[in-house]
Amino acid sequence: MALPFITQGFRMARGFSVVLRSVLALALAAVAVPLVNLTGGELADLLRLPRGGDARLAYDLLWVFLAGVAGSALMVGVAAVAKTAHAWVLFALYLALGLYVTVMAWDDFPRWFTLACLLTLPLQVWLGWWLVVKRGTSEEK
Repeated sequence: MALPFITQGFRMARGFSVVLRSVLALALAAVAVPLVNLTGGELADLLRLPRGGDARLAYDLLWVFLAGVAGSALMVGVAAVAKTAHAWVLFALYLALGLYVTVMAWDDFPRWFTLACLLTLPLQVWLGWWLVVKRGTSEEK
């Protein structure tokens, strides 16, 4: 008679594990994005790239793009189930943050830079998802 209670406990533990992995995936993505961006800035200093100008902004845009891909790949890769749904959630978060940053930084940077940061968001999330789900060994669940 105790068997149904045991299997129910295993199902509850599995559900908790899935939720925990989703929260961990979001936390890792939130840490990865600024970390990759900072890495690009430090590498620019090591390479003694001049500050300011369109060439440096293009270099920074590359690292913004790579940071978005890294965050997306981490979120999708760590998620236990519904990897595509996790990618959509991350896209919504990226878009909300991207719109906020675009509005706030509209006068601080050239228009091409702020618009490129915003308009590359779908490609960043898609590429991170594709690297994990379609190209990688992970299966969509």
